[in-house]
Amino acid sequence: MTAHSFKAYALRFVLPITLALGTALPSRAQEADLGAAENLVRLFFAEHSSRFNDGGTPLLNDVPAAKEFLVDGLVQQDLQGLLQFDPVYDAQDASISDLSIRRDPDMPLLQGAAQIRVTFNNLGAPISHVYTLVTVPDGSWQISDIYSETNNWSLADLLQSSGVDIRSDSGTEVTLQDTAAGGGEPTQVVDVGQTGSDDVVPGMEQGDLPGNGLSPRGSDLLFVLDGSGSMWGQVDGVAKITTAKQALKGLVSDLPPETNVGLMAYGHRREGDCSDTEILYPVSNFDTELLKPVIEAVTPRGKTPIAAALQQAASAMPASDRPANVLLISDGLETCGGDPCATAKALAEQGINTRVHVVGFDLTQEENEALQCIADNGGGNYYAANDAESFTKAVKQAVADTAEAVEPPAPAPEPEETPASTIVFEETFDGPQLAPGWQTLNATDRLTRFTGNGTLFVSALEGETLYDNSNALNRLVLDEALPDGDFDLSLTFKLHQQSGRESVMLSLFEDPNNQLVAMAWIWTKGCGSYLNLSLIRVSGETGGKPEESRFDVNLFNKQIVKRLCDKAGRAYGDLVLESLATEGAVLRLKRRGRAISAALELDLPAAEGHDGGAYVHETDPLTVLRLSGKPSVLAGQWSKAKPAESHFELDRFAIEATPE
Repeated sequence: MTAHSFKAYALRFVLPITLALGTALPSRAQEADLGAAENLVRLFFAEHSSRFNDGGTPLLNDVPAAKEFLVDGLVQQDLQGLLQFDPVYDAQDASISDLSIRRDPDMPLLQGAAQIRVTFNNLGAPISHVYTLVTVPDGSWQISDIYSETNNWSLADLLQSSGVDIRSDSGTEVTLQDTAAGGGEPTQVVDVGQTGSDDVVPGMEQGDLPGNGLSPRGSDLLFVLDGSGSMWGQVDGVAKITTAKQALKGLVSDLPPETNVGLMAYGHRREGDCSDTEILYPVSNFDTELLKPVIEAVTPRGKTPIAAALQQAASAMPASDRPANVLLISDGLETCGGDPCATAKALAEQGINTRVHVVGFDLTQEENEALQCIADNGGGNYYAANDAESFTKAVKQAVADTAEAVEPPAPAPEPEETPASTIVFEETFDGPQLAPGWQTLNATDRLTRFTGNGTLFVSALEGETLYDNSNALNRLVLDEALPDGDFDLSLTFKLHQQSGRESVMLSLFEDPNNQLVAMAWIWTKGCGSYLNLSLIRVSGETGGKPEESRFDVNLFNKQIVKRLCDKAGRAYGDLVLESLATEGAVLRLKRRGRAISAALELDLPAAEGHDGGAYVHETDPLTVLRLSGKPSVLAGQWSKAKPAESHFELDRFAIEATPE
């Protein structure tokens, strides 16, 4: 099924669904964002149902298809076979009716996370699921967990208990947004001044509330809060859970801003359930005001599964070389038969810098000694507190002890001086003539002239002035030997958009049927004018129909401009094209060994929420075993141009030998 037919099918599938919208959201942007999360769940359920009804491969068993919906950690070969049931339908077989997919007005709304409620009847039995979604680096949503309220399981927990490592590298995520982009092979983009992001940790249960990423400069701290029924006991006339909440809410405001912090609780949802552990807020570079209501919402109810909580804490800690600390707050001993001392030792051993600390609240001396081994085996400290004041001091001291001074990064070594490229040939277009060695094919003098300002003005009209047209006017071809090793052909130019089909081409040219081309070009359609970059190889017999292979990338679709079909995107795209006319850009055709690539360099304007600055986009390379052809420059129009002239200024051409 193609992406378009799949989307059409999905829309038909979800039209009958009645949406129950929640309370007013903080902003229109968040409304739209959660709408996208909601749509992803609909598409996921629709595709799963389509395959089920058609007898096809289950979606969760089709790894490439599943990667479009799920974070990498949940994508497993033969997932349904591993689980021994269908988690989407919560059963072995299915007859689905009364489907509803909606946002839940009672669930918190936070940046970077969404929770979507899915309810239906399966074979007449009501099923209630909560889907947790997180954003991945390209801004798309992906499902990070499915939690069954009906049967009390979490997909992430089921996989984890089966021995699957569900941690994920967010940079590898494939999304429906990626798939819909189309347009050839992937490309490499280099945004000067930006850095990558840390991994997203999936596998969250209902109630997970991711914060705003991970700070690489800070330490990681996970609070594990006792939510067992005994926390309703009073000390100094105040419930222990109230004292604990007050202390934690005060502490999080005072943590260093670079600290990555999370919250976990146990025994807070169900009485008598030893599996009742939950990551309420994954370790992240938090917003204090978002974390405080999560702390306040913990309500003691059940048992004390300390070992199970520590096991889940192990999976919740981000994989990194940062100092990592788990701080357990408990008013009692393990009541579910686990061995928290052994679990703490295993947790400490999983990471070089992971330590487990414990605050024991209102315990006997014997109980304090029993919990002491958790801290001892976990490489941390133990703090005993018998009243509200000593508890607050103990928690503060524990946090202070976890906030180890983070070594400032060592100064970057002085960069080794890279030998400068060597200019083999340079044309500055100062006039009054081109440098010796140039030949102009199909010369038409009335369409070119030297400006007197160090540029060559070129006009193009009537369309079809393209790289593969033997009649293209004013194609410049240079008779100059190329370097034996690596080199760049570079062209500095200005492009004045008028026809909506402008193109600037830099090539190694034998004839129209045999050449390697770097091309920057404008395509006007629908929402406006798009800036594109292409690398093209043409090969074939003279006079015949050549073979063509190419990389094309639309720089106004998730690159320079995320989306042209909205007001802000279109406005910024127009500014970039204006800058292309006034400030210009550099187009390169690059040889590195047997690899040939195209690159475009320009300075982006600072406006419309964009910082601006230097920008480079380079295509993936083509492998060329035998390099031939002469350097060539062509400025013109491609097919179906509007009846208007296109104007260009060529400022500099160079052949530069680059150090290997």
